[in-house]
Amino acid sequence: MRTTFTVVATCLLWLLVLMFEDAFRFGFYDIEGTPNQSYRRGVCDCEKLPCSSSVGLSTMNFVTQCFIFVFDFICTRGFAAAVLEEKNRILASIQTANLIAESLSR
Repeated sequence: MRTTFTVVATCLLWLLVLMFEDAFRFGFYDIEGTPNQSYRRGVCDCEKLPCSSSVGLSTMNFVTQCFIFVFDFICTRGFAAAVLEEKNRILASIQTANLIAESLSR
C-alpha cells in the first residue's frame, strides 16, 4: 500500500512540475526535452519554442490529466483485484481436485 501511494504521489508531482513548466517556463523543458514541439510551432508564434501557456490553461490541463490518471488507476486497480481473486479461486479448485484425485487413487 505504501509503495502504491509513493508511485501515485510521484506521478501527480511530476504532472504538477510539467504544469508549472508549461505556464512559467523556468527551464525544465530545456534540460528534459521539449514535448510536442512540431504541434506548438503551428499554434504559437514566439521565438523560442515551446511558448508558455496561460496559467488557466495549464491548470485545466493539470486537473484533466490528474483526473484521467486517478480514474485509470482506480479502474485498473479494481480489474487487478478481480483477476487476483479469480486466480485464487482457480488455484483453490485445482488443489481441491488434486486432493479428490489422491483420495480416489488410494
